[in-house]
Amino acid sequence: MRFSWIALSALLAFSGCSQKGAFDLFKMDEAHERSVEQLRSGAILLSLETKAIFSTLYLNKVDPIKYSEGENFIASVYFEKDDTTKKRDLESNGYTLRLNGKEAALIEQLEEKDPRRALMPIQNNWNRYYYVKFNSEQNSSLVLRLENNQTGSVVLNYQK
Repeated sequence: MRFSWIALSALLAFSGCSQKGAFDLFKMDEAHERSVEQLRSGAILLSLETKAIFSTLYLNKVDPIKYSEGENFIASVYFEKDDTTKKRDLESNGYTLRLNGKEAALIEQLEEKDPRRALMPIQNNWNRYYYVKFNSEQNSSLVLRLENNQTGSVVLNYQK
């Protein structure tokens, strides 16, 4: 009985000490919240081996003022280490990128210091980063597909 009174007193004394919780340390600005919300990821697997990891960010929802023309994405792609390929990029590895079956109007590889890369929640040295722009789509459903004839494909879905 004496122990329970001591435990109850300690519990009541310490319960009012903290003004902030642990989750208050993880506050994000509005743009970063939208980036995390719009991030989609998938992988291409062949015989239980990962051939590519594909992550994209739909920029039209992240910054609708800046990215209002066309359908804009930042893509992060990791390719399996392959000794036969000297460069690890989309073209050298035989991958194509399509939105609702249509090819991209622009694919630009982003350098490490490019400010657009900061929008992507995933940052590491082994991925390749691209700014990808497609012509405007009338359909509200967006199907982004990374595919390779030899290894397969991955599909990421977005809503306008």
